[in-house]
Amino acid sequence: MLIEGALAAWQLDVELVFAATEPICRILRDGEEVLAVSIEDQPFGMIWRIVEPGRRDRVHPSIVPALRGLREILCPDRATGRVLFVAGEGA
Repeated sequence: MLIEGALAAWQLDVELVFAATEPICRILRDGEEVLAVSIEDQPFGMIWRIVEPGRRDRVHPSIVPALRGLREILCPDRATGRVLFVAGEGA
């Protein structure tokens, strides 16, 4: 949901394909895989991994730098910004 929301906010023309059995999302543009995002449970905690074909994997310790990495790859001309997460009513 978080990745879907970020990509919708950035208004990118991409398709998301979520794996049914593992925590991975493949991002396609014009039917071609642009990158894959996954989360992995490591002994020191969860990491976010961004895999771009032909490039070295990017590994992030939390969602904030992972989103920054996604923006740099998918829409490098877009200015950076900040995201705030707040609880809704009844939370």
